[in-house]
Amino acid sequence: MKKIMLIPFSLFVVVLFFALVQTSFAAQNDEAFTRVLNTSMADLTEEARQILENRYPDETWEQYDFPSYVYTSDAVETGYGIAVKEPELLSHFKCYCFCDAMGHQSLLWCFLKEGKLEKGFDAHGADCNVCYGQAMMALLWDEAGIPVERMQQGYEKKFERLIEQFGK
Repeated sequence: MKKIMLIPFSLFVVVLFFALVQTSFAAQNDEAFTRVLNTSMADLTEEARQILENRYPDETWEQYDFPSYVYTSDAVETGYGIAVKEPELLSHFKCYCFCDAMGHQSLLWCFLKEGKLEKGFDAHGADCNVCYGQAMMALLWDEAGIPVERMQQGYEKKFERLIEQFGK
């Protein structure tokens, strides 16, 4: 009889354990999400550069033959690095500098012509802190395991004043 009662109790303990782990992960996820949302450009740059170095330790960046404007700042260089290594990630998002008026279909287009490396680089991303800031936020959120839908919500919160002023 004791064995029979032990089975439901064991099952309860296992379910409780997984619920607690899930809750803990969600709390860490929320903390990481908010931290990235409120991170300064300098810190975004430093953290994003470190992620690129960790993900691509043997990368030969010279192979991309970046134009000189990519090297105007560490933040710009990092944004273009993200574009060439994580194009799928950037393709999920619109850019909140509203460059869609220039025909850009996603954040990726701010860095790569028509969003394709083989078409060459677009200089727009070098002159726009919104573009390279968004790219770095996406990389940091991705590293923290934040889903794309949540990232989009983050951008809408971050740029809510621009959205109110200029529309979605």
